[in-house]
Amino acid sequence: MAQPHPLENLYQEELYKIHPKVMVVVPRPWKDLSPDEISLLRKIFNAVKLSLDAVQIVNAKQFSVDDFKTFQPLCIIAFGSTLKDSSRMYENVLVGGIPVVMAHELRALDDATKKSLWTILRQVFHS
Repeated sequence: MAQPHPLENLYQEELYKIHPKVMVVVPRPWKDLSPDEISLLRKIFNAVKLSLDAVQIVNAKQFSVDDFKTFQPLCIIAFGSTLKDSSRMYENVLVGGIPVVMAHELRALDDATKKSLWTILRQVFHS
């Protein structure tokens, strides 16, 4: 019986490609977020059909899109962190071709800001 060629069963590169993630920027380390804030993050991303496992969370009080280019984010959502190039809140701001949404810090979100956030996230994820 003939032995198969050793490279015959290798997988295609596309299987190994790591797809870009949604990047979440928070001003405090993950360990400092309260259980309520983490629960709110879960609810926010569940609403757009994502889990926390599908996002990359980084800690930065201030950032630019260039800071994260190596991660090739699909989009960036900042909760309480400041984008160096813009101060526009609850808008889909394109910076270097990457959508960026800035919102208040998680613990400061009220019903009105949650509604604004939901409106813009629907546009970003369902457009």
